[in-house]
Amino acid sequence: MGVDPAGFRFLTPKQLHYNLKVEGLTEGQAKTIKEDALKAPAPVTVAAGASGMILSGTLDGLRSLIDSLKKRPQASVVALCLGEALDNSLKDEFIIPGRKKDLKVGPATVIMGILNATPDSFSDGGLFLDKGRAVERAFEMAEDGADWIDIGGESTRPGASPVTLKEELERVIPVVEAVALRGFTVSIDTTKAEVAKEALEAGASIVNDVSAFGMDERMIGVCAGYACPVVLMHMRGTPRTMQKDVSYGDLVSEVYGYLSSRVEFAVENGIERNRVIIDPGLGFGKSVEGNLRVVKELREFKSLGLPVLIGPSRKSFIGKTLGSDTAGRVSGTLAVSVISILNGANIVRVHDVKEAKEAALLADAVKMG
Repeated sequence: MGVDPAGFRFLTPKQLHYNLKVEGLTEGQAKTIKEDALKAPAPVTVAAGASGMILSGTLDGLRSLIDSLKKRPQASVVALCLGEALDNSLKDEFIIPGRKKDLKVGPATVIMGILNATPDSFSDGGLFLDKGRAVERAFEMAEDGADWIDIGGESTRPGASPVTLKEELERVIPVVEAVALRGFTVSIDTTKAEVAKEALEAGASIVNDVSAFGMDERMIGVCAGYACPVVLMHMRGTPRTMQKDVSYGDLVSEVYGYLSSRVEFAVENGIERNRVIIDPGLGFGKSVEGNLRVVKELREFKSLGLPVLIGPSRKSFIGKTLGSDTAGRVSGTLAVSVISILNGANIVRVHDVKEAKEAALLADAVKMG
């Protein structure tokens, strides 16, 4: 329409609308927020409940409210948290300090290829147990567009039994070494500190721990010592027990709270915050409806200010929704991947790399205009 560019900069904050859920407020803080929200130059609506409140308004209005709260001693910490949440929600690019090189995440989606060196994984168990075949598959995925290769030697499918340390090391270390030697970015998918340590020594760059440091107390020390990026995932229980209880009071809030607490635990124990990636754990301790809700509300997790990884690949909730077996879940995986990317996912972990890469390219083109 010929509007001056300066007009866009002025008008955009008045257009963008946000809803922020705030918990843990004192009575005095809640009262102060209500008072200042009424006085904000741009209106901010407040809906208070027993466990917190929702602040609803434009970016411009919320920024004005934050500026006001900063001047109020009892609410200055709330202002800091609100400001961080808004800033984090707008981030779409991250530089993660790596062991050998920094890893760029966003604005283009990172594709993480799954390489299971196991006999019992739900989708491809036994296909890549042989080292030569596993390494060949890693090269295929890289050619198809995988940015990272995630190598695991212990199945985390529902009901899976744990494997011994010796067996897991024998499965993954030769593969990690061979794949890393070719210059690929390798992630080690393990909950065992010793496996993570040996894999990092063999050339792995990232540790992907589905237990978020919950199954081996030594794991956090290894990751901090090697200063490596880490993926922390939400899972209720263990792979053997996780699907026995999939009921939640407020699923997204509980997953968010868990991930937030594990991130803080990691930081308190020597891991730099900018080395952390979060994963809400599709298929890990969640019902079909729960998984779909996480995908729908994925943008909630952006306010943590960290890269969001999503792992929908061939998961059972896709099969149950579509009425298909494992082999027939590729199209469903791509649909969930695209929706997740548009809802804020930065990294997609998949078996079918070529298809996912093409879907991500289109999703990124739409997202970035």
